[in-house]
Order: sequence, then structure tokens, then C-alpha cells
Amino acid sequence: MNARCTLGVIALLFLASIAWAASNLNSSRSNIYRLTYPSDLASPAQVKALLAELDKMGPADEAKLKQWLAANFRRFGIADDRIKKLIVLPPSKEMRETGIILLTNTADEAAAIAVTLKSSKSNSSE
Repeated sequence: MNARCTLGVIALLFLASIAWAASNLNSSRSNIYRLTYPSDLASPAQVKALLAELDKMGPADEAKLKQWLAANFRRFGIADDRIKKLIVLPPSKEMRETGIILLTNTADEAAAIAVTLKSSKSNSSE
């Protein structure tokens, strides 16, 4: 009985931590790109300006995006030293746009990918 209860509590805590991580991630979208980032890393206005510049640049491969973003984060007021990992997800059948994920905590990677894919599916009629 105690083992079953303990296992239930652990499972509940695991699910709560995933939900917490997902709720602290924002997803913004442009015509070509979808950007997922921690809410304390950038403001919606900063992300909107960044996405507008990316749209002007047009479609780019992963290497070009990573290089451009690293060179331009500070121009948009985003603290590049806080970004621990930058992930670029190419367009696929699950997501029309190129996904860009900025992580300040690498433990949030799975949740950030899930948020990016989920928000892409929820906006698929746009």
C-alpha cells in the first residue's frame, strides 16, 4: 500500500514539474519561424522584433540561423549569456515553420520541444 502511494505521489510530482516547465515557456510565431523561449528571457515585444528581422532574412538553414541569432541577440535586448542551448527544428509534417528554441535550463528541452510542436498544431489553421 505504501509503495503504491509513494509511486503515485512521484508520478504526480513528475507530471506537475512537466506542466510547470511548459507553463513558463512562451511560443511566438512569424510567417517562417516559431520561437519558444522562457518567459523571463525576453519580452513579447523583443521576440516580435526578432521574428520580424528573421522574416526579412527569409528561410535559412540551421547553421545560418544559429550564427545570425548568436550575433544579434544583444541587438534585441536578449541576454545571450543566459542561453544555455539553442535548438533549431526544421519544418516537418508536425510543424510548418522552422522551430527555434532558446533554453536557459537544458533540463527544459523535452518540455520546450513539446510546447513548440503543440503550439504549431494549435495554430495550423492560420
